Amino acid sequence: TRDMLQSLFNPVTPKTTFDIITLVTLSTHMVVALVLPLATRRAVLMAGFAFWRLCYNGGLGWILNWQSSRHGLVALFKRNGWLDPNRGGRVYTWLRSELEAKMGPGYSFESVPIEFNVWLLYRQLVDLVLLNDFATYFFLCSCYLGSANDTEPWHAFLRIAGGLTLLAFNLWVKVDAHRVVKDYAWYWGDFFFLVEQSLTFDGVFEMAPHPMYSIGYAGYYGGSLITGSYTIFYASLAAHMLQFLFLSLVENPHIEKTYERPPLAIQVIQKSRIRRMSAPMSDISDSARDTTASVGDACKVSIRERPTSLWHPELIVFKNFDLLRASDVLILLLLVYSVGVPLCFWWAFGHSQMVFVYSAAQCIIWVLFRTLVLGLLLRKQSTSQLITRWYIKHGGDGEEAFSSWRAVYNTATIMTYGSFGLVAMITYHWGDADFGNLILFHTLGLLLIAFHVWSSRSVYETLGDFGWFYGDFFARDSSMLSLAPPDIKLYYTGIYRYLNNPDKVIGQAAFYGLALISRSWAVFALALLLQTCNFLFSKYVETPHMEKVYGAQIHRDSGIVRTVKKAVNKSIGQSVFMDEVMYDVARAGNSETKLPENMSVASLLASTTKPMKDIFLETKDLLSTTTARLAERTLPSELTKLDHAGEYSIKLISGAAWRASGKGVANKNAKNVYYLGESIRVGWQTPAGHSRRDWIGMYPVTANFSNQITTASSKGCFVYTHPDENLLAEMVVGDSIFASSVTGVVKAREGKKSSSLVEVLQGEALFSSSALPFKVGTYELRLHHGGTHAVLAQSKPFEITTCDSASIVRLFGADTSVDSAAPDPSKESELDELEQLSLALLTIANKAFAVTDSHTVGDPSSPSVDGPSSRTGGDVVVQTDVVEPLDSVHDPFSLSEVLEEKQARRLGYAIKEYFGVEFASDVLIHAAKHGATVHDVAKRILEARQALSAYSLSTIKP
Repeated sequence: TRDMLQSLFNPVTPKTTFDIITLVTLSTHMVVALVLPLATRRAVLMAGFAFWRLCYNGGLGWILNWQSSRHGLVALFKRNGWLDPNRGGRVYTWLRSELEAKMGPGYSFESVPIEFNVWLLYRQLVDLVLLNDFATYFFLCSCYLGSANDTEPWHAFLRIAGGLTLLAFNLWVKVDAHRVVKDYAWYWGDFFFLVEQSLTFDGVFEMAPHPMYSIGYAGYYGGSLITGSYTIFYASLAAHMLQFLFLSLVENPHIEKTYERPPLAIQVIQKSRIRRMSAPMSDISDSARDTTASVGDACKVSIRERPTSLWHPELIVFKNFDLLRASDVLILLLLVYSVGVPLCFWWAFGHSQMVFVYSAAQCIIWVLFRTLVLGLLLRKQSTSQLITRWYIKHGGDGEEAFSSWRAVYNTATIMTYGSFGLVAMITYHWGDADFGNLILFHTLGLLLIAFHVWSSRSVYETLGDFGWFYGDFFARDSSMLSLAPPDIKLYYTGIYRYLNNPDKVIGQAAFYGLALISRSWAVFALALLLQTCNFLFSKYVETPHMEKVYGAQIHRDSGIVRTVKKAVNKSIGQSVFMDEVMYDVARAGNSETKLPENMSVASLLASTTKPMKDIFLETKDLLSTTTARLAERTLPSELTKLDHAGEYSIKLISGAAWRASGKGVANKNAKNVYYLGESIRVGWQTPAGHSRRDWIGMYPVTANFSNQITTASSKGCFVYTHPDENLLAEMVVGDSIFASSVTGVVKAREGKKSSSLVEVLQGEALFSSSALPFKVGTYELRLHHGGTHAVLAQSKPFEITTCDSASIVRLFGADTSVDSAAPDPSKESELDELEQLSLALLTIANKAFAVTDSHTVGDPSSPSVDGPSSRTGGDVVVQTDVVEPLDSVHDPFSLSEVLEEKQARRLGYAIKEYFGVEFASDVLIHAAKHGATVHDVAKRILEARQALSAYSLSTIKP
């Protein structure tokens, strides 16, 4: 930004340590570019560029991801007290002087939150990395000037002119982007604190998605054109791909959870709190009891029968392909006969000319069929409902008409792609072409194919199944088709924010990519034919229908067109940095923030694969045992330094199985049995002076080789016993790892033979939601010392199992919190099989989707465990509730019709274990997207059990 350049290169401006480091590294790069021999400086600068690019996308990306998910950077400063005048010492003094020198006299260090100061420090790190990244790229390009071998002067002129144009375009994109997002978003301020604003789509942000990362890197390719160097081009491409990885793995997830769809935990907890505020506690209890009384009537309410496509999603190109579905197999056979057989004939007998004519004619036929023939049918459907009327006339209905249309259109799409691929393979030739050009054309072709895949996925994500298959030609409101959304209207979101009709403009990029790769004019001509036919399809089929149905909702200008118009109308004489002046004025008045006997080939491969697998497993075991032995010689030595090590213990608190057994002596084994999804409570004891980073992990009993050291990962199944404020600084909504608190302080005898008493803490930890292993098996708990894997205590092995589905409601009834609308188990006998199954599934779904709501409560009266010198107020108490999101069997089994992959796997596994029916996670995700309720899923389970019961009685749980 302009502020950064001024503070760095203005000799009058005070320089911070980061500024000095930046100037030194920039000077070093300049010396390398001017002094070293050409080959050496190319290698050094290439290594430097790679280093700074990895620092940007890897280093800064990791920090941002850590900050987004765990408040990591801010929590680090809080734990170490670096910005606390009472704890920071020299570090505090140095950091304060750095920030005050950087920000100027109008800045007050004490009056802003710690999040703001941490962000300011992070900004300086960003400036250091980004400026060095740019400088090394610039000097690297200078080393490759003159690399092009232009045969004609005008070639060089066009190349340089194109490069300069891209550089100028890049500058405009960056400047306009900064005008819109200002320093706050430019430096990822929303990762540290939030202000009262939403996502802004203005200027260049209406032109392309994520312009700073997409078209904002056009300068890279401008530099490649100016230098004429393949090396620069591929280095630029690699850097650009890293930037897209940064966008995909860091920025997009943060944007989604901050501005679009909150994480599941936040949604569930917000729903629970709203429920608590809207009714008194007594009313909540009454409503929970009334659920069973009304469920018999509720389950019999007439609801729209859901089609098979809700549960078994149909084919979309090759998405959802099912090898055991007749229609999918027939499409695959059609593709093999149309593409595979000609290829085999060509490879076996030659006759390339005849095969080419066949493949080209086939491609033309499929292009014309997909665009003109199906276009004519759609036009008739729009004007007179021809397809729907035909099916009604012959005994069908609108659902069947739309389903058949989807199958035909998808088949035509697949065959269009397949026939294009066949022509490209037949015509692929390069002969004695230049190797550099060969690699370049293949790279560009693959990029176009990737761009095509991205744009198609973006269109599908925006339109969904209904829009992808032109559903509004078959239904005008949601009651007519099951796949129809609740309100059928235009939404200019996703890729449609930038292009009104992406398929017409960029929907054929892959075919031009095939033309580049095959170096075939025939493929190019076919791609041009397809684009022309698509243009006609859009003009004579889509556009008239859109105008008739949506009218004034249609945008005449796309986001790109609007941006270009604004740029043309903008004053030519305006400074490119004028937005900085306007921002300075606005910033002055805005300070409020929120914050592997017959030796066949197959047997030969098998005989070699098996030993390789054995070697791999043996090596893995060796590494694990070696790790354990090494750890036993190091970490346990810390335990000898602990006072009162014998006072550490953990004990399981019995769950629903023990309560259901009647708590008798004959059923004592039930003490160590828990049901899948059930929260597990653990009692722990530690000396009063224990480490506040002690933690309890849950592991399969066979996971670790040593009783003194833990070598296996807990996979998130752990809880801190007694977290302090420093640990709690990383707590986010929905955290399960802080669900523990002290229940009392007692005096215990130190050893059996000792008479001295030791002050020990007793507490209780809760393993729930994400801290709970959602898998049947035998487990153990391990108490670890101070953030290490040194084991202080172990629990007895315990079992996580399932019960019969008929007992789910009864067994879990007593384990249900006030936030769950659990039915009254006493009325269970009054319900029929479907109703009982619905209630059981409601309980299991709530266990699978449960969220841990942990929050701190200041408790001045709680006992001091660290002594007066370590704290000034009362101990921090963590209050924990397990919130279950579903109230009724008619609730959708997902929030906002979105079921995350982890949730779907959990629910699918629970259904398999409790009900004996296996559902793929994709099926549950698809059903959730279309609003399926708990009752719908229960009905599907019942139908599946009835279908399987005659053949596999032993696998179906009663």
